[in-house]
Amino acid sequence: MSTPEEVVRVFRGSALESVHRGSWVVLEGDRIVDAGGRVEEFTYPRSALKPIQLLPHFASPDFEAHGFDFATRAILVASHSGDADHVAAVDRVLAAAAAERSALACGPQDPLDRQARKALYRSGGEGSAIHNNCSGKHAGFLLSARRLGAPLDGYLDPDHAVQVEVRDLLAELTGMSKSDLKPGIDGCGAPNWPLPLVALAGLFRDLADPQRLPQRLACGARRILEAVSREPQFLAGRGRFDTALMRAGGAGLIGKCGAEGVFAVGVVPTSTRPGLGIAMKIEDGNQRGYEKALPALLAALGVLGAEPERTDGELAPFARGLIRNTQGLVVGRAVSRWDEDFDRA
Repeated sequence: MSTPEEVVRVFRGSALESVHRGSWVVLEGDRIVDAGGRVEEFTYPRSALKPIQLLPHFASPDFEAHGFDFATRAILVASHSGDADHVAAVDRVLAAAAAERSALACGPQDPLDRQARKALYRSGGEGSAIHNNCSGKHAGFLLSARRLGAPLDGYLDPDHAVQVEVRDLLAELTGMSKSDLKPGIDGCGAPNWPLPLVALAGLFRDLADPQRLPQRLACGARRILEAVSREPQFLAGRGRFDTALMRAGGAGLIGKCGAEGVFAVGVVPTSTRPGLGIAMKIEDGNQRGYEKALPALLAALGVLGAEPERTDGELAPFARGLIRNTQGLVVGRAVSRWDEDFDRA
């Protein structure tokens, strides 16, 4: 059995302090062009699965009738930070589903955004389901239930029509047997199906290249791509890696985090290169691993500029990998295997 490989080395001063090991795979069209670790073993995609979970609704004939702006569309597939704009977008989805906030079954959570959290505390409020980073997806599940003529209650049950639709779609798109798709339960209570890392990469390759999808789904993928590229702030939020990556990549890619060190990227094809699908799992579950590694990997693939750490964009702090203490002093750095000095570090 293959083992996870070193993806990122973290130094304090000149001494090695930590190592993030992991697995990754890069698909270019149907070819694996870079890979390491356990790419065929099953892992939970966690929130990286959200664009697939909501793809059937984005592709439905009546989707445009909702009149959603791009921010509201993006919140459906987001792991949002719970700021006021994010909450307002989820409320718009709930209104379209003719559902109250009480219908959200994702459980309460404080806003991930520090400013929003402080404002909520100052007002005497506390985190609720609407602030949960997955509330957009859950509101989308309620929309799907309405579309399918299914009850809103119990929409997280793996045998509910909404979740059966997701499971059947995963089986169709990955070629896996429905009987082999056995869900665990995600942090927000939704079923989450473990997939080989290479299958997750394939799903994102096809999101970024909708012509590879069944015709009935292609328009849904295009709607998702346009929404998250136009409103990356609503995919994650202030200071978050997903948002920074989307701003750096523009309309050329879609990237989505999952808990426990998972990240997936789809890169739109160009006239000289097929679409790419990338999936990474950091073994210790620490997102710092992919936040440092992915900018360097995407630069090596020619997707981003050659040196994203030297830009002034939002992605640069992640790409630089500088370790700072509470005084703001640089006391170390992280180096990924796609950085030129990895073998010398």
